[in-house]
This record gives sequence, structure tokens and C-alpha cells, in this order.
Amino acid sequence: MIGTMSVRVVVREAGVVDSPADLALLDPGELARAERKGRAAPFVTGHALVRRVLGELVGCDPAQLAFERRCATCNSDRHGKPSLVDAPGWHFSLSYTPDVAVVAVAHGADVGVDVEDLTDADFEGFAAATLARDEVDGFEGLTGHELLEARARVWARKEAVLKATGHGLVVDPSEVLVSGPGEAPALVDWRAEEPRPGTIAIADVDLEAADHRAAVAALTAQPLEIVVGRQPA
Repeated sequence: MIGTMSVRVVVREAGVVDSPADLALLDPGELARAERKGRAAPFVTGHALVRRVLGELVGCDPAQLAFERRCATCNSDRHGKPSLVDAPGWHFSLSYTPDVAVVAVAHGADVGVDVEDLTDADFEGFAAATLARDEVDGFEGLTGHELLEARARVWARKEAVLKATGHGLVVDPSEVLVSGPGEAPALVDWRAEEPRPGTIAIADVDLEAADHRAAVAALTAQPLEIVVGRQPA
């Protein structure tokens, strides 16, 4: 019997640190962007992690990798989803909080990853900002830490979908309906004006950072094989 094909997604997690070794990997454009940040360490940790993981998978010096951007909405090369130059078929996504960076890499399918700190989901207007009206019932009866876990889980799924499609913040998260926090991750409905992705797979990702939740999405009809690891300090 032939087994079901799957898309392999390599996911790496790293704690945010101030590291000269990380800085040494970044190109002038990345260094300039880091300098504009109020706190550069999360940006630097995340982009160095991208370079290390891609360098390992592609077989290239991480510092020599080159990137370009393309906006899925306006087709501009000044912003939008980044891609690797001279390495066709490889796709990646980066997400970070003040404490944790997570990167996802796949070959042959656009990929998106999102990580959320539980404390960031602790605000009164979460439902109005993030959920469609018919998603609200999925959180009924949840309180305290359990509620924050549920919010962060669903929020990460939505953002991972929007990163995989390349839409990012152009599409309101409340227009992207995903399965409830106690259900297997899936895209339930797409209510945005922008074209709905033809096929998409979503997976939750277990992190070592217990106070964070993460999810991966890829533009594929195949199931995802998630290979998780933590980048050595």
C-alpha cells in the first residue's frame, strides 16, 4: 500500500538573546532594519535563525544567502513576503515575540508560521479584533490561563494562514475563520475580498517555550510533517 505523501516542514525555535554571532550573519539591509527597532534583539535573533536553518538545508554559508521580497497584493518588491534568491522551491517564514523566534521552512509549498505569547492575547477586545462572530462560541466557558491558551492557539493559526498566502495584515484576521481551539487545525472559511487560497494545510506546533503557542500553514492539499527542533545557543 502506498502511503499518503506529506509536505515536510522544518520548524526551529530560538530564545531571543543579544548575540554578536547573530549580528555577524546579517547583511547591510538587515542591519539597517535592526537599528530602526526599539529593541533589536528579537529581529536579529529571528533573522539569524532564518539564515542558519536555510544555510543548513540548502547547503550554503548562512551569511552568503540573499533574499528578495514580493507583495502578494500589489506585486511591489519593496515589501511583502521574502524569498530566497537562487534556491528555487525553498520557502520560509519567520515569527518572533520579545522572547522567542520561530522559523518554518518547506520545499515545494509556500509556508507561514506564527508564534504568540499568551500575555499578548490578554486584552478585552480580543474577540472583536480577531474573531468572526460565529467563532466566538468556541471560547464559551473558558477562563484564565485556559482562555489565553485558546486565544493564542487560534490567533497563531489565523496569522500562519495569512503569512502562507502572503497577505499578512492586508486581510483582517476576523475574515479568516479557523477551527476552534479544541479542534484539529483547519481553515473553515475565507471571507476576505482577496482570493481564497485553493488548498491549505494547518498544524499546531509544540514549543519549548511553555508561555507561547505557534502554528504553521502551507499552501498544499497534502498533510504536513512537522519536524521541530531548538536552535542551539
